[in-house]
Amino acid sequence: MEPLFAVVATTGYLLLVEVHSRKVIPLENERTEYYGVSWFPGGKDFVLSHSGLDNVKLKDIQTYATSEVGFLSHGSFHSETFLSEPHQLLCASDGRVVCTNTGRNAITVVDLEKPGHFQEKRLSNVRWDRLSLEEITGDHLNSVFEKDGHLYVIAHGHHNGSLMAVLTYPALELVSVKPIERRTGLHNVWVSDEGQKIACHSNIGALIDLESNEVLWESGSPIYTRGLAVSSDIMLVGESQMTGRDLRRSSMSGLWVLERGTYKALDYICLGPYGAVNEVRLLNVKDYAHHGHTFPFVSELFERSLFNRKSEERLAACQRSKNIQQEWAGVELVYGVPKTLEDGGKEAILGNLCLIKKIEDVSQAQRSLAFSYSLDTPSTDSHVAVVTYQGSGGDTDMNALLIQPINDVEAGLVLWTNDGAHWNPEPDVQVTGLPHSGDVRVVASEAGLEFYLNDEWRLTVDAARLPFLEGSLGIRWIGSTISRFIE
Repeated sequence: MEPLFAVVATTGYLLLVEVHSRKVIPLENERTEYYGVSWFPGGKDFVLSHSGLDNVKLKDIQTYATSEVGFLSHGSFHSETFLSEPHQLLCASDGRVVCTNTGRNAITVVDLEKPGHFQEKRLSNVRWDRLSLEEITGDHLNSVFEKDGHLYVIAHGHHNGSLMAVLTYPALELVSVKPIERRTGLHNVWVSDEGQKIACHSNIGALIDLESNEVLWESGSPIYTRGLAVSSDIMLVGESQMTGRDLRRSSMSGLWVLERGTYKALDYICLGPYGAVNEVRLLNVKDYAHHGHTFPFVSELFERSLFNRKSEERLAACQRSKNIQQEWAGVELVYGVPKTLEDGGKEAILGNLCLIKKIEDVSQAQRSLAFSYSLDTPSTDSHVAVVTYQGSGGDTDMNALLIQPINDVEAGLVLWTNDGAHWNPEPDVQVTGLPHSGDVRVVASEAGLEFYLNDEWRLTVDAARLPFLEGSLGIRWIGSTISRFIE
């Protein structure tokens, strides 16, 4: 039996699945939330949609107003951030990408070769999916399918009930809107050559016929169906656990294998704790629920195995760490485990706060520390701080001159003090207009702390403002990378 491969997107992972053997190979988990998966005919890279945030935080108009950080990726290419909670996407027949811009209650069509240019269509005048947990005003557009010059769109509908809209493509002129009676929470839409229209009725763990409203298949278990792929003889249906948003990233994932036409369950594949399933696409056979073009580079996906890459990265990082020990001599790690890069830099991703300190004689009349920094993300959670540290291995008892992004191009510096229990800012000690990367040198003496950036004096903090001045000089960083240079 020839292998049958599918790609599955979950909240936190992109998975390669060999259906017959039930083998699951994680491909990546580095990008923030995965949903839509497609590819251009003959292309070697997937086009993916990403929310760029943790969707559990989307509760009201305030959080939605800052949610347009979603983006599309195509191999190593990342689009600018302009989407709000994107769901399913499709590489369409005209070479553009059709994406459900769910948070903005719109269908957005983009040309990856023309950044900033897009075509947009809404089914109503509502511009946001919700205004609060109680005020749910949008359609929650989540799925698209192109066939014979038409674009079929599924709206989840929230408490108002699901809809199927038909638009012309590429003009996006509205042809019809069909309410799906007594149904809400639908995902996916496939229109067969015979005209049958099938969707996942996610809330009841089933497949339904959109014209007759008949349940075609139901799982018999308390699960959530989302993700539909169809070959000439089978159907794949994605399964997620019924769970709250806060648990979606680590919940169990599954894949149902059904006989096409009879909807008989042929197999069930437990994928593992990879989170909620968002998308399923067949790769090496025609997927009738996609655009029908096979993915010609399945064999190369094995080389992208997350497990293999992690093994290679860990071994390489260990060797690099050993090779550059001399470069970081005289410095010890207090907490956190930064990633050692090929150039000797130490990267602390968001969620991995790190702190190092110099091994030094703090009784010296004058001490100094020099390093380079790069803020790797404009997130305000990112920072690099020079510290005078008197703690005992924890994130306490220190002064910190903290450099943090203000916007995409500018950073600012503020003095913070941790008194052993609380962090307290001192906003009258600050510098604005700093770059997101540079060379830092600090000099500590009885008089206080002098701060230099790119060989230019920028600030002196008097000793009276620094209760932990006699502590070890060090660096506290997250969402950023530091490099050591010899003073």
